[in-house]
Amino acid sequence: SSLVSSAYARVRHSCRRRGDRRRHRRFAAVKRRPLTNLKRRHTWATPMRDPTTLPQKPPLLQRVAERRSLRRRPAGAPRRHLRDGLASFALPEALVSERLKRRTANFTDNHPEICSLDPQAFAKQVIEGKLAFDDGNWVQPLFKRQGGAWHLCKLEVLYRISDAKRVPFPAFVNFVKASSDQSPNPDPELRRTFCSLAIKSMQRIDDVLSNLDVAHRATLAKARLLTALNVTAKQLREALRVPLKNRKIMAIEETEYDDEPHDLSELRQTAWKTFGAYSLDDVKPTFSEVVGFAGTSLHYEAPRTPKGDVYKALPANYRHDFAFARRFIEDFKLAAAQDHTVEAEIKLDEEFCCYLIGVGHAPFSRDVMRRWREDYPEASAAIRSAGVQLIQEALAAGMGICFEVSFEDSDVQWLFETLPGLEGCLLKQGGLSGSVALPSSYIADDLLTLEG
Repeated sequence: SSLVSSAYARVRHSCRRRGDRRRHRRFAAVKRRPLTNLKRRHTWATPMRDPTTLPQKPPLLQRVAERRSLRRRPAGAPRRHLRDGLASFALPEALVSERLKRRTANFTDNHPEICSLDPQAFAKQVIEGKLAFDDGNWVQPLFKRQGGAWHLCKLEVLYRISDAKRVPFPAFVNFVKASSDQSPNPDPELRRTFCSLAIKSMQRIDDVLSNLDVAHRATLAKARLLTALNVTAKQLREALRVPLKNRKIMAIEETEYDDEPHDLSELRQTAWKTFGAYSLDDVKPTFSEVVGFAGTSLHYEAPRTPKGDVYKALPANYRHDFAFARRFIEDFKLAAAQDHTVEAEIKLDEEFCCYLIGVGHAPFSRDVMRRWREDYPEASAAIRSAGVQLIQEALAAGMGICFEVSFEDSDVQWLFETLPGLEGCLLKQGGLSGSVALPSSYIADDLLTLEG
């Protein structure tokens, strides 16, 4: 048609003026072809169609932005494991546990001579002599159940020398007892050494975190993957004075070794403002706290090991009993009322986990506790009721719950049915790797490079 020919002429003329030879040749070729053979992209050569029947596409700029967003890597992020930010850092339990077991397989057992040292010799030769690998600062994984699966959520600093699975026993246990209020007359010099060990552990972990690249630290903060350190109630004041660069990706766990200072509640409030989280370690009930949940007088005898020894008897007195835990919950409520982002957990001691879910550290714990439940069903029901009530109170306050044992999902299924709010709030210590810990200097190369 003459109308179409004149349109081609105008386009060719404009192309010549701008020096656009490619477009000029293309329009010249189109002009020479019959109109019926034009490609479908030339809408002027196709029959008119109702625009509402055509497939709708998003605007061009939107499509380009979407394609770029799929390819774009966050600035400064390592290519391997930060592709999807928080989602890609949800490291599954099996992956973390397999890496820990493989990387710690070559570490040797603790030397018998070290295990037999008295507290003074242990402090001088091992702690001050720095005989422990990474100065004794090793990390154990904690896993949280979310969406029916367990993922890495925290690293807890434990004391190890060369054995990835255990402390030098009984030397380290005796040292802690002699340097804290577990002893009726703690040694002042050992107490200072114990406090110094806790402070230096904080500083070393802070250095490890500072040596990570910016992207790693940002991922830890976004994923809320905290590194937790243990301090006693009497060490807390000194811990709060330590200048640290990475407090918000570090957490504190208050251990049961010392009596509480008069201003412990105020110190806790400061700790929640200062660190990423503050939790209560090693909680379990006393015998008198359980009696109240029995309908009648409680018929109770402690479990027995296969050799006939008393196993995990309920204590008559204990520093971190349920009453103490409830005061901790009240302190947390006060902190949460001022800042809803504060975090805390109640960590239930291994001994109480034996009664609550029938699992402990010893390989015979399941069989022993199963037989005990069969022999003392009323006592078992009372202890479980006491535990469920404390867990309910902690969950209602917005806290998490950690069982300081490794267990199977079937061991806690009854708890999820009893307490639906437990999903997403329950943690377990060690998981498939058990008591295995990893030297803190290995964090970057062995945990932060895993693919989720």
